[in-house]
Amino acid sequence: MFDLLGGLLAAASHDQWSDTLLGLDANQRFVVILTALGCVTGIIIAIISIAYCWIDGASTRRIEMELKRELLDRGMSADDIAKIIEAKPPSGAAERWAASWGGWGRWGCHKK
Repeated sequence: MFDLLGGLLAAASHDQWSDTLLGLDANQRFVVILTALGCVTGIIIAIISIAYCWIDGASTRRIEMELKRELLDRGMSADDIAKIIEAKPPSGAAERWAASWGGWGRWGCHKK
């Protein structure tokens, strides 16, 4: 009876994950899983950021194109339209700060 009980305890105390995950003990597995989770999170954030910049840039170009068409319909010359488009103020706080330091232009997702 003690042999049966000892065998059951030995089977219950055996860590099945150590055989599955490269033979690592519980502390090492935790570090590996935490590192992998951090890397996956970073990749997801990067992909979302790139997609946002791409969509925001496309939207900005579409809005500027509609503005140019509207200004052409009003009878403005190309030089006047260029002055209006280039004269728009920076929209974000960082862009206003950069413009106050000598007009570095738009930076971040938007390239001039």
